[in-house]
Amino acid sequence: MKLQTMSVGPAASEVHYYRAGKGEPLLYLHHLMGIAGTEPALARLAEHFDVIAPYAPGWGPAKDQLEQVDEGPLDLVLHTIDVLDALAIERAHVCGISIGAWMAAELAAIAPQRVSRLVLVNPIGLWLDDAVGEDPFAQHPGWPSKILFADADGRQQYLFEGRDKMDAHVEELLNLRAGAKFLWPIPDTGVARRLPRVKAPTLVVTSDQDVVVPAAHGAAWQRLIAGSSLATLTGAGHIAGFDQPDAFARLVTEFLSGEAIAAVA
Repeated sequence: MKLQTMSVGPAASEVHYYRAGKGEPLLYLHHLMGIAGTEPALARLAEHFDVIAPYAPGWGPAKDQLEQVDEGPLDLVLHTIDVLDALAIERAHVCGISIGAWMAAELAAIAPQRVSRLVLVNPIGLWLDDAVGEDPFAQHPGWPSKILFADADGRQQYLFEGRDKMDAHVEELLNLRAGAKFLWPIPDTGVARRLPRVKAPTLVVTSDQDVVVPAAHGAAWQRLIAGSSLATLTGAGHIAGFDQPDAFARLVTEFLSGEAIAAVA
């Protein structure tokens, strides 16, 4: 996938995004570590959909835009609408993972007319007293994102292969800083009050090795979104698309194509 740029919204904000594939538009909203651009899962999805994967304000090349958005969801939702408008996409499927799942859910709740079908993978944003996950912002500074991966070597492969080690580590910390703006100290975004407004057919997905978003969160999100389905990815951690790219892409593709989803994928 080739990195592209465009200007969006009244302020002509610069957006960096990847785009590949043909078919119905699929907006992919990324996890805490942003986008690598070489994810096999996105390549698989691009075999079936027109995949658009933008960096959210504060992540990657958009790191300097973090101060331009408030902690609440409205600025992020308006930004995402600006992205769709700039691409002349009136309505799209939306798949979000991790913090991107929260952003996707807020979009579907606040601007339901823009979302056809919705997939929320390991969504962050609810607080459950009896299912508190690991704090992604309180890890060892030498390997702060290690807990996001099921594979012990996942962090090294995802963030560092083919890159300058220091540049990659600085970007890792900056991406976590961006996530912390919205989720620290307690990842309770208030989205529970808005989830009943979601009208799009929705699939909630959890990973059986995710220590950040325990499986109980999936059932909680499902209860709050009327008519939604629930599935589990096995052998995957928080960044499920990296750990299990084929299973991730297959699950998303089947749901967005209108196929029935089993309780466990």
